[in-house]
Amino acid sequence: MNKLRSGPIVLLTDFGDIDPFTGILKGVILSINPGAVIVDLCHKVPPQDISCGAFMLDTAMDYFPKDTIFCAVVDPGVGSSRRAVLVETCDYFMVGPDNGILWQAARRNIIKNVVHLTQSLYFLSSISQTFHGRDIFAPVAAHLSTGIQPSALGDPGGELTRLVTDEPAHVDNGLILTVRHIDTFGNIGLNLTWDQFKPFLDKGFCLQVNDKVITGYYQNYASAPEGRPFVLNASTGYMEIAVKNSHAAAMTGISRHDKVLLTAK
Repeated sequence: MNKLRSGPIVLLTDFGDIDPFTGILKGVILSINPGAVIVDLCHKVPPQDISCGAFMLDTAMDYFPKDTIFCAVVDPGVGSSRRAVLVETCDYFMVGPDNGILWQAARRNIIKNVVHLTQSLYFLSSISQTFHGRDIFAPVAAHLSTGIQPSALGDPGGELTRLVTDEPAHVDNGLILTVRHIDTFGNIGLNLTWDQFKPFLDKGFCLQVNDKVITGYYQNYASAPEGRPFVLNASTGYMEIAVKNSHAAAMTGISRHDKVLLTAK
């Protein structure tokens, strides 16, 4: 008899909260493992935005216990030749499409094994060409939680598809940065780590965001003045632009994937 895995099943999707898609995933999981613990990480990834889903998975992963099964379904290639995969890392399992969404988190936790999901015994009996979250990924996550071994779920999967992300681009006296994420509060997440930012902070910095020039750094929201954009080291480990008690993205007119310029004074 298989030994139940101790970790929860964590769902990350772009399904939103209007349609029944998320609830259906949970119904499928509970039909296979009625005792499963299911955690909703986020269901409001922008539609088909693989890079945003990958960022959320990567920044959330470390806060879950070992043996957690992440089921990440942001799948614009559903029904195509893209593979369905299970990734076993040092501490976790990750189930989803092989389109890059799993790459950052899996690589950082060290990939031990990749399985191409081919064993239809562990899928639903009828496979739609438009809803593999329901028909493949949720059932596989549920079976995995019951203690099924990864090798039983398919064939050796080889290399994962890598996600190409924007890195800070070097220019004279600075870096061109990309807006990676805008959260519910309007805070603007940049593709810049603290270690990359620290030399600019030591010298004095200037951050050009459309027509706004930002020169202030604060350690938290409370210590910043109201109404003025500033930079801080966010809980994600990346730098962000914020406005105390206001919406930085609206104030600056910035959107995801836009560019900003960071220079030393």
